[in-house]
Amino acid sequence: MSDERIASGARSRAAVPADAPAAVPATVVAKGAWSPGTDTRHHVLGAGAHLPVMTLRESAIAGNIAVMQAFVEQHGLVFAPHMKTHMAPALAARQIEAGAWGVTVASVQQAMVAWEHGIRHVLLANEVLDPAGLAWLASRSPDDGADVLCYVDSLAGVEAASVAATAVGGSLPMLVEIGFIGGRTGVRGAETALEVGRAAAAAPGLVLRGVSGYEGGLPDVDTARAYVTQVLAIAASFRSSGLMATDRSILSMGGSAYFDAVADALADRPTDLDVVLRSGAYLTHDDGTYEHKTPFHRIPEQGSLRAAIEVWGRVTSTPEPGLALAAVGKRDAPFDEGLPVVRRHVPGGGADAPQADVATGSLTVTRMDDQHAYLSVTDGVEITPGDVVVFGISHPCTAFDKWRTIHVIDDADVVVDSIATWF
Repeated sequence: MSDERIASGARSRAAVPADAPAAVPATVVAKGAWSPGTDTRHHVLGAGAHLPVMTLRESAIAGNIAVMQAFVEQHGLVFAPHMKTHMAPALAARQIEAGAWGVTVASVQQAMVAWEHGIRHVLLANEVLDPAGLAWLASRSPDDGADVLCYVDSLAGVEAASVAATAVGGSLPMLVEIGFIGGRTGVRGAETALEVGRAAAAAPGLVLRGVSGYEGGLPDVDTARAYVTQVLAIAASFRSSGLMATDRSILSMGGSAYFDAVADALADRPTDLDVVLRSGAYLTHDDGTYEHKTPFHRIPEQGSLRAAIEVWGRVTSTPEPGLALAAVGKRDAPFDEGLPVVRRHVPGGGADAPQADVATGSLTVTRMDDQHAYLSVTDGVEITPGDVVVFGISHPCTAFDKWRTIHVIDDADVVVDSIATWF
């Protein structure tokens, strides 16, 4: 194209062929959508693979599911793992097949995804005030096997839910969320909890099923245990006040940082109280925040988790001594709770190239742009354009949402499955 044409500001679709399709299938162009076929199994760095790519280690996923299911069964808990972490129905199905009651979600849209993929037991762990969302929730029928639980923490929330439920001739099972000063949502204090509970119990179209809380934002395990004990006391006051609509009531807690404290604090709970645990990040674990927070450091005899997520990216530039740039950026890996960490280095970047574990501090991500990771390279480390770097991540919940397709690999780095996310 001539400089004159550029200068003229021509915008007449010159770069778009006349026979270009109006729409391109997502499987062709979506990030991570490489699909080499089903007849043979391919190495993640094999021919046709486009980097960057996010992978899940199958052995870690399977192990983490088994460890967490064993924990909830040992403590007599009901498990509704949080689907917001991955929003991958294929992974939710594996969790349910392993023994989970259903899933937890964070929004009506997420509940719709679960429902459309055949999941009928859903705990929506957020207040919903949107009339259309409440109407959809209230329209889920027990005749279809539905048990869809919702949160409320205000009289305004009770009123909105009741209006929506009666308008569609449905009902909404409700949990009163109990918060704490300085925390997130949830009523503050037992008196307000009883006020909201009484209103929910009396409101047309609502069915009061119990209480809920979230301990993950608390600073330490002792504070978390004390908070769970307070939630239990409020649940008991609901029962003694005759507010519960069913013979069995629910107390739900969530988070992946203190589930041991939840189990301990509720060990002597009444036999007619079902404790529903909502932990989600355990499924993939990570190499950052949850590796630091996991309760299994306190209870190693009950299991351990392995990081399953890796992001593979190619080194594109080594412009000055001590600096390398990899094509993995904020659009590819999370950065909100810590930067990615380098796990392995693949000189040459091929499927047959040996992968070298990376000593702590020898290759370090110092910052990220939209499409780049800046690597600090210590003396003696040889890294060149074309090499591949394998990153571990911190915070699974903001890793999955960056990918529409994620490949599952075995311990030989061979792709054995591909899963879709629905964010």
